[in-house]
Amino acid sequence: MSSPLTESCIVHQFQKFADLNQHEISLLQALEKDPRNFEADQPMAIEGGKAERFFTLQSGWACAMRTLADGQRQVLDIFLPGQILGLREISFDRNLSEFRTLTEVRACPFPRQRLTEIFDQAPRLTDLFFLILAREQSMLIERVINIGRRSAVERLA
Repeated sequence: MSSPLTESCIVHQFQKFADLNQHEISLLQALEKDPRNFEADQPMAIEGGKAERFFTLQSGWACAMRTLADGQRQVLDIFLPGQILGLREISFDRNLSEFRTLTEVRACPFPRQRLTEIFDQAPRLTDLFFLILAREQSMLIERVINIGRRSAVERLA
């Protein structure tokens, strides 16, 4: 039997960092109110498109990628259930990356202004959002360093 605290992927993700009170749980659960299904290999948000919303991932895998000048794609991030797609781009008006499904995905889009409302109502969640963002950024930097230090054969593998 699952408890209300574990039914929400995003709540589960945030509870890895802090015990949440009921008000904080309700605010996070509100980000998962409008689930949508996406087929595998489908764009969820397009690079250069207006950055109007984020997505909480409920099931499946997705990625953030950039298209290079020569048409090649570079995968920047892989997202698993409970993660929020687009946080790294919070201060930009346009999407810097394309968000694309890798498998069938169930995700909940929510408007950017919803985060401002959450930050106003629960300052501790603001801290947790940015803690999670900083952690994801650190992991991305580590991946870039690993790729830059590997030989061509190791990078291909």
